[in-house]
Amino acid sequence: MKIIGIDLAGKEKNPTGYCVLVIEQENEKIEKNVLLHYDEEIISDIEKENPDIICIDAPLSFPKSGYFRESDIELKKRGFKPLSPLFPGMRPLVERGIRLKQKFEENGYKVIEVFPRATEKILRIEKEKKVNKDLYDAFLCALTGKYYMKNQYEILGNEIVIPK
Repeated sequence: MKIIGIDLAGKEKNPTGYCVLVIEQENEKIEKNVLLHYDEEIISDIEKENPDIICIDAPLSFPKSGYFRESDIELKKRGFKPLSPLFPGMRPLVERGIRLKQKFEENGYKVIEVFPRATEKILRIEKEKKVNKDLYDAFLCALTGKYYMKNQYEILGNEIVIPK
């Protein structure tokens, strides 16, 4: 099984964390954990990797009404601080995420939205200080995908997947 975690940046000039997690029977291996910038780099590598699932840390939709989505409200109830997809600084990230999700789904890939801080808290993982945040979050995205593929997850507001 191959899982890709993406800690998406709002703009291509900023680094996007990209992690490929491979699980074969009981063995897990991080095959790749790199920083990418451009959509074409991400799309090209996805096509080479041919993953079972793609897990993206970015809002992949806008609220149907109000300032927050139902999933964001559920995260807030659990003590997290998601930013509204309508927040001006978030709009480029949401638009980029939606664009990439559509492209991946058109190519037949399963895509889920994840929230690395929730994965970190639920699984009680502590980040080492020297670790790059984008690479760490990309790994947490992929790790969330592992729980999704093992059917050990819950969905908040029909959008955000977190481990059980």
